[in-house]
Parts: sequence; structure tokens; C-alpha cells
Amino acid sequence: MTEGPDWLEQARRLVTGLGQTLGSAVRDGAAAGGAPGAHPADCRWCPVCQAASVLRGERPEVTDALADVLTAAAAALRGLAEPPPAPAPEAAAEEEPPAPPVQRIEIA
Repeated sequence: MTEGPDWLEQARRLVTGLGQTLGSAVRDGAAAGGAPGAHPADCRWCPVCQAASVLRGERPEVTDALADVLTAAAAALRGLAEPPPAPAPEAAAEEEPPAPPVQRIEIA
């Protein structure tokens, strides 16, 4: 059986990619003359604005994606919580055959 994907490495790559994307957006905004931290009301990249818009119900696509992620996380945690299946009992090949129902007695 093959191992599943390395979740830690995937999460690390995701955070790195998001950091690069958000960092370039912040630099572009600062280069355009905007004050650092100031952004329009309809911001679509700021995590705080994303969370606020989800809570207001303005971003159903983000809400759906978040629900999918939480469902997958719950399924993964449920899988980790289940005990592993018990191994099947092995057939004892070294076991002696059962004794016959009649004992043979030799008289000399």
C-alpha cells in the first residue's frame, strides 16, 4: 500500500506560495502610493476581509471552499481516531493433529 501525500509538506508549500503572492500584492500597493495597511472596502485578498465577507454571507464560493476543507479535515481526524483493524489470526501450522477418539493399547 502506498503512503498518502505528505500533508505537512503540502501545507508548507501552500503557506509559502500565499506569502509570496500576498507579499507582492502589498509591495505593489505600496509602490502605487497607497499607505501600508490601507485597502479598499471590496478587498478580495486580505484574510481579514475574506473572513468578514464570509461571515456577512457575501462570498458563497469561499464559504463552499471552507466547508469542503473542514469536511476533509474532519474525515482525516475521524480516520486517525479509529483504532487499526486487528490482524487476522494465523493458522497454526505447527499444531499437533487432534487425538483419535480411540486409544490403541498394544499387549505384548
